[in-house]
Amino acid sequence: MESAALPVTAPALRVTMWRQLYAIVKKDIVSELRTKEMLLSMFLFAVLAMVIFHFAFSVRAQTDLTYFTGGMLWVTFVFAALLGLNRSFVHEKDEGCLDGLLLCPVDRVTIFLAKMTGNLVFLLVIQALAVPVFTLFFVKASYLGDLPAFLAVLVLADLGVCSVGTLLATISMNTKARDLMLPIVFLPLIIPVLIAATSGTTAIFAQTASLGSLGPKLLFLAAYDGIFVLAAYGTYDFAIGE
Repeated sequence: MESAALPVTAPALRVTMWRQLYAIVKKDIVSELRTKEMLLSMFLFAVLAMVIFHFAFSVRAQTDLTYFTGGMLWVTFVFAALLGLNRSFVHEKDEGCLDGLLLCPVDRVTIFLAKMTGNLVFLLVIQALAVPVFTLFFVKASYLGDLPAFLAVLVLADLGVCSVGTLLATISMNTKARDLMLPIVFLPLIIPVLIAATSGTTAIFAQTASLGSLGPKLLFLAAYDGIFVLAAYGTYDFAIGE
């Protein structure tokens, strides 16, 4: 007598999804730790940009650059993130690993969430290394201001950068000029995040804002993150399949 197939319950599906997400994220992190190509290039770019800003704006020793800090910091972070996003699918695409990943019984939205999480982890690592260098160059006495407010702006803006960037990196990887295509489509979409994050960060470094006064900017960043995560959820199956 043939045994009846056991039905797959919703909790079992959720456990499977989290295991798959963890496996993909772990694979990306372990692979990057072996080569350190992405992290090293992102960190070197961030430090080089800060050195250039330091000598470009510090015309006099008494110059106060506090009100330029938000713009300089987020321009550095966004372009450093572009270096990582461009490489987030390079190994899978060039070495044929993506075809094997798509053949596995993994929901494609899980692939998106895993890739976005990996990009977020790498960006946060670079920021953890770059922010102390930045405060040394541009903030008097290395005073960060309201740390919880800064972390809130940082995390919410990073989620927006990584959600939009991961979706667009997936689309651009199938084009011949993928290194050129991603910045062209990514930078216009990320402008709202840059405006909110830049103004919020500048106010924090200037000690004129707190976590409560940044409420509208944080709500805007959270809404932006939610919109693009939902957009990726609805379109990623088509984006990665083309």
